[in-house]
Amino acid sequence: MKKIFLSIAILSSLVVFSCENESGGVFTGSPAIYFSAFSDKADSVTYSFIGKNKEFDTVFLNVRLLGYKLESPKKLRIRIVGEKTTAVAGQHYEALQQEYDFIPNTFDYKLPVILKKHSDLDNSTYVLAVQLEESDDLKIAFADKANARIMFSNIIMKPGIWDATLAPVFGVYSKTKHQICMDIMGRPFPETLLEFNLERNAWRNFGWICNAYFKDNIVMDNDLVPPARILPWF
Repeated sequence: MKKIFLSIAILSSLVVFSCENESGGVFTGSPAIYFSAFSDKADSVTYSFIGKNKEFDTVFLNVRLLGYKLESPKKLRIRIVGEKTTAVAGQHYEALQQEYDFIPNTFDYKLPVILKKHSDLDNSTYVLAVQLEESDDLKIAFADKANARIMFSNIIMKPGIWDATLAPVFGVYSKTKHQICMDIMGRPFPETLLEFNLERNAWRNFGWICNAYFKDNIVMDNDLVPPARILPWF
């Protein structure tokens, strides 16, 4: 009997230790929120209107609940981080509300950010930086997951997920390759891991098709000094 109690105690300790390692502390029971896809080391997502026949588009920032599902709507509070933001409300994006309702019976809230295809974006990349703030209803779960930045433009931009996700499928990044691949695919690259995962097999097929094109055709990458051929990666 003592052996059973000892085993239970050890298992309980391991569970607590695991929680502490994952979150930096044991959950106390108060509802709290954080950006599930961002951290201090990777706090940005890129977006380009290139290849999209749109004047507006919405980027969703996923806010996750730590704790039990809510029984009633709770206020999620957010603010613009002025010193990190170059985009102008009303001109480059639609002004955000100060508070949103985190609805019951879910662990995720898709915070909508509506971007505008302004002519300014033809020449420069703009940044919108936001931060989750504690409200009377919801605390901040992790300080290092409370910030997010959207970097957007109407020029070719290296997707933020390229090195970790797209490189194994499309090889080393270059703007020339980026443009040609979009022409071949007839669509822009995904900007988020979620977009990629929704059509994972399709993107892998596109990778093989684009690779075959660069294998059969000599295409020079003029972004390099001196220019060099874009080599197939498979």
